[in-house]
Amino acid sequence: MHKPFLFAFSLILLEMNCSDLCFASPSVKTKPATLDKATTDMYLAKAKSYRAAHDSKSVLKIQEFLLKYYPNEPVFYKIAAECYSALGEDQKAIDYFDKSEALFKTNPKPRFVADKGPFPIYLCKAISYNNLKKYSKALENVNEAIKIDTPHNFPVLYVLRANIFLQIDRFEDAKKDFDTLMKCKLDGFDSYDAAILASRLGLFNDAANLSKKSVAKNPLDPKFLGNCGYFLFETGKDSEAEDFFKRAIASKDCGMNAYSDYSWLEKITGHIDQAEPHAKKAISLYADAKKKKTNELSTLMNGAIAYTVLNQFEDARQQLKLAQQLDPKDREYFRHEGRILKAEGKLDEALEAYNKYLEKGLACRGYSERAAILKKLNRKDEAKKDLERAKEKGYVIADGEIADLDNE
Repeated sequence: MHKPFLFAFSLILLEMNCSDLCFASPSVKTKPATLDKATTDMYLAKAKSYRAAHDSKSVLKIQEFLLKYYPNEPVFYKIAAECYSALGEDQKAIDYFDKSEALFKTNPKPRFVADKGPFPIYLCKAISYNNLKKYSKALENVNEAIKIDTPHNFPVLYVLRANIFLQIDRFEDAKKDFDTLMKCKLDGFDSYDAAILASRLGLFNDAANLSKKSVAKNPLDPKFLGNCGYFLFETGKDSEAEDFFKRAIASKDCGMNAYSDYSWLEKITGHIDQAEPHAKKAISLYADAKKKKTNELSTLMNGAIAYTVLNQFEDARQQLKLAQQLDPKDREYFRHEGRILKAEGKLDEALEAYNKYLEKGLACRGYSERAAILKKLNRKDEAKKDLERAKEKGYVIADGEIADLDNE
């Protein structure tokens, strides 16, 4: 289940931390620090090293330590805020950014300086406000960041803004940002984020193609492999999807996403003997996924998928209930509820759930899934229309399913 996005930002944030941090000119008169210069320089060097290793936690520890000795230095609050943002502690990030900005106003000639300007602040605040669902503030800050990034060095800014637009029902603006993104030069991480955005826009062929590009540059990463498998599954390319899932679960670092999605593919293709062990493996990784707190919604959805494969429907519903509480606007909830209801033989209720899932038309294989319910209800004309819609959206095996329907 493809919920995580903005993967590239976790790397971008640390690349901005500490790289140019240094003492200001000695001519600036400041109150002597209680920590000597040599020791301070040692900690700054350590922070730079941790930054290069993308270790937010260690960078943060150093900033908090330095703030005990330099409580009025805005740059240390700023770097700490960037670390909190990268670690997903969004309210702390905002609080520290506010403290940094206030100190920059009262302390215009700080002891320590960093030549990164306001761009990291706008970017991080946009991410944190978005995570806190304060979308107007998020949009305000990402717009400022985009104004500064005229060379388009950070194309995933458009991913971020597009996702904000989707949250406030500005679909056309989100689509425009996706179109702009496609004109940018994307690395593997950018392609990963862009693929997930494409899926949220209902562009699953684009999602699969972008995901393949991310895998080409990161061929052993189970997150990239698993997501590619998921998007290929959505377009009906099951054998190709299976290959990517197999590659994903071959990694010792594979999380529950690939296992749950792979188990569902195996279930609907009749390979129950393989589906159940992979679903059980997904459940065994659930606790670890929850601890990471990187994408709780994805964890809950994947738990629901795995429990559904195992026919543990009440457990699956409990996961879905928590997911809906976390994000009431997420329409995937209705898809998974529809799958459970169909398995229980409650076809009218299953159809109602799928109608809600497909309300905005941002799906691909989902139309085929609703067609299967309509077929069981003997509403073949409507089922055929759904399969034709699936074909338009890029579902490659729609013609075969239409032929099967016509031959009955």
